[in-house]
Amino acid sequence: MANTPPVVSIGNHSLLSNHWQKIQPWLTYSDADGNPAQSFQFFDSGTSATSGYFWTPSNTHWAANTIIDVAASDLSDVWLSSGSVSGSETMWVRAFDGTDWSTWTSFTLTTTPNTPPVAAINDQSLHVNTWAKVENWLSYSDANGDPATKYQFWDSGTSATSAYFWTPTNSHWAANTTIEVSAADLTNLWIQGGSTTGTETMWVRAFDGSDWGSWDSFGLTTTNSAPVATIGDHSVHMGQWVTVSNWLTTSDADNDTITNYQFWDSGTAATSAYFWTPTNSHWDANTTIDVSAADLANVWIQGGSATGSETMWVRAFDGTSWGNWDSFAVTSTVNTPPVATINDQSVHVNTWVKPEGWLGTSDAEGDTITKYQFWDGGTAATSAYFWTPTNAHWAASTPIDVSASDLDSLWIQGGSATGAETMYVRAFDGTAWSSWDSFTLTSTNTAPTVAINDHTLNAAQWAQLVNWTSASDVDGDPITKYQFWDGGTDANSGYFWTSTNSHWAASTPIEVSASDLADVWVRGGTAGGSEAMYVRAFDGTSWSAWDSFSLTSLPNHAPVATVNDQTLHVNEWSQISNLVSYSDADGNPATEYQFWDGTTAANSGYFWTSANSHWPAATVIDVGAADLGDVWMRGAPPPAPT
Repeated sequence: MANTPPVVSIGNHSLLSNHWQKIQPWLTYSDADGNPAQSFQFFDSGTSATSGYFWTPSNTHWAANTIIDVAASDLSDVWLSSGSVSGSETMWVRAFDGTDWSTWTSFTLTTTPNTPPVAAINDQSLHVNTWAKVENWLSYSDANGDPATKYQFWDSGTSATSAYFWTPTNSHWAANTTIEVSAADLTNLWIQGGSTTGTETMWVRAFDGSDWGSWDSFGLTTTNSAPVATIGDHSVHMGQWVTVSNWLTTSDADNDTITNYQFWDSGTAATSAYFWTPTNSHWDANTTIDVSAADLANVWIQGGSATGSETMWVRAFDGTSWGNWDSFAVTSTVNTPPVATINDQSVHVNTWVKPEGWLGTSDAEGDTITKYQFWDGGTAATSAYFWTPTNAHWAASTPIDVSASDLDSLWIQGGSATGAETMYVRAFDGTAWSSWDSFTLTSTNTAPTVAINDHTLNAAQWAQLVNWTSASDVDGDPITKYQFWDGGTDANSGYFWTSTNSHWAASTPIEVSASDLADVWVRGGTAGGSEAMYVRAFDGTSWSAWDSFSLTSLPNHAPVATVNDQTLHVNEWSQISNLVSYSDADGNPATEYQFWDGTTAANSGYFWTSANSHWPAATVIDVGAADLGDVWMRGAPPPAPT
């Protein structure tokens, strides 16, 4: 069967100059027999050096009038480049289906002229020495939609202080130099504002891969707002020193750091105020005084030696520009010394107080008090004293200097004994000391109160004094010790007992620490009667008055012990504790018992204890109350046989 050749077609196309286009999307192939294309051939009749051309991986610029063979599988690798100038040319293509070639199909490729791109930068302002990215200012457009591939910049500012371009390859591009930057590197292009104010012209243009756009000029103005320094009018006392930094206010619209100041004094009188710096202790009038901002704290003004006013000036420099001079009046005035007073005060012994709360100060001119002096006239070892962080016990008759800022750290401790002393205070306003003001400091203490009520004890009865004693102190001082006294001198009267003395003699002071009060006992007398005893307390400073209390010892009543008549079998044993009944009118417990056997017959009953298994008759048998259970009674033995 005969083969039908394939058909291939391409329409006419236009491309901008120097643009690339894949041929495959333009090409249409068909075959009536359904045979796929095996290869293609292309032909370019445009012989001009500026005309379009074919490109394949094996040849980047196919010459005109050359048949170009391309396997169908490589068709996607065939490109067409438009010409470098405008114009039209005829090109051809045909396809092979493995048997026959199609007829050649021609198409026209027209290269259209390229519209150059437009790059523009509006006029800009930069603060001196400030950096800016150029890409943030740049606008780019291309009528053909071509992206920029590179840019060129030009700086016409030839002054050493003018602005300049910076790139990673050159940190300061010279003026009147073409600076070429690829579009990919545009983000790395910077401009620094000039080191002084002024305006210069710069240029920019862009390249779209075919043509450079026109140069666009823009003005770059380096700006700076001069700083503002002001000082208000002030009054100072004659001879008073003040730091200028406390008066000065500065501002800068650009937020530049102030680097320098200048001062000027127009007061030419020998008695007028003047400036002082570490380099000149008395600056002459009508002299420019340069001071770095770092040294501003070292600029002082001293008030004149006579009253009067003069005009002074100040201005500031922000590293670029000086601000305007600002004038201010300095008036030297007479100083009135301040007044410091403390009223008479009382403090509890050994109590700490801050005199700051007592102190009153005033100054007729409203001057700030800068420091104080204190003086202690109390020379006794037990008197009150001043304390500061630098001296824990200031000696009497010593001036104590305290800055106003440290006044909160000054303390007084009340004396360790009661009494009064004179102390003093005065204040300094930066120019003059006030007069000394005296005040009396009285160290006080209220003696404690202690009491024991009258009490009654049975004969020889013990009682713990801590249960009877009550003490109080209006100052809230703790009781540290007690003293006791026994006025009963009779041998059978009551007495005190402590762990250090089991029978304190009468008319003897007995001193006991408060922590040992529970260790003090009193014993009732061994015979009935009353006696006076005494107690007083000590609060660490003062003894209370003696408080007397009556101790009454009641007469003792003999106890009653009974055993009812008992009947026992011959040789029967009976425990006496089960038989004895005991009572005591005074409520005293039995301490011991005595037993007696009045029958002397050999075969009579008898008492038994663990100490003697057969107590003989007519013998006193002593037994402690705790051993009563150890006493037994035995019935008589049976009679002997006859």
